[in-house]
Amino acid sequence: MAIDGVRAAVAGVVAGQLHGLPHVTPLGVAARQPKVEIMVAAPFTPRCGYRSIDSVVRRVEDFPADIESIDGIPVTSLLHTAIDVARMGRRIPGRPRAQALLVPEALVPLDAATFRLGARTPAEAAELVKAMRSRFRHCPGIRSVDEIVDILDPLAETALESWSRGHMAACGVPRPLTQQTIVGVDGIPYRVDFCWPEYRVIGEADGLGKYGDTPEEFRKAKEKELTRQRALEAAGWIVVRWTWDELAADPMAVMRRILQALHQAV
Repeated sequence: MAIDGVRAAVAGVVAGQLHGLPHVTPLGVAARQPKVEIMVAAPFTPRCGYRSIDSVVRRVEDFPADIESIDGIPVTSLLHTAIDVARMGRRIPGRPRAQALLVPEALVPLDAATFRLGARTPAEAAELVKAMRSRFRHCPGIRSVDEIVDILDPLAETALESWSRGHMAACGVPRPLTQQTIVGVDGIPYRVDFCWPEYRVIGEADGLGKYGDTPEEFRKAKEKELTRQRALEAAGWIVVRWTWDELAADPMAVMRRILQALHQAV
């Protein structure tokens, strides 16, 4: 796609925003408006990495063919964008080059993108990313994507679930099953975010959205949640819950709680 005769497209974090991909600001990095990354075909710009106050120009020899248009803006394709965000989504003040996201944050856009492209199993998600791998073979940060491709899970329903699972992988927590249905002592089947059946442990990442928008909706949701948890615990399961704020403030504390539950069940 060309702009005034120049082959160019928006890439990176801003392209992810245009696609509606979830993004988690890495821990320890101040949230700020991301620079607009503009991918430009090599003949049209003499310098790679040219920067202005609010933009970065990325010069590429092999301009991708899978450019899409969002509201008239040329943008890298959905999966291309998710891979770009994972491998170059962290800009640290004082460092000239973008850095790869850490595992917990990198899973967030990749889980979401592979789901939207039709993947419904970890193997299908990995296949999608590996199929696009060759175009990034000399690109910085791509090895960080290689390290997480086999722990993708497109069934993650929220950014919090992906982020939580990334911390589990980084901290050595055994890989959980996701979105499983477990029958409580009341005979009702409940779908849970994470579970470790061999340990009889359930993990629940509690986002605020599930509690509704009004005090009455919040009260009813909490009552339902308590009834659900009691039914699962009475059926012999240990339930560990955490919120976005808890994970953001001290992810290691959340992981220790999960590991403690797993060890308790042994």
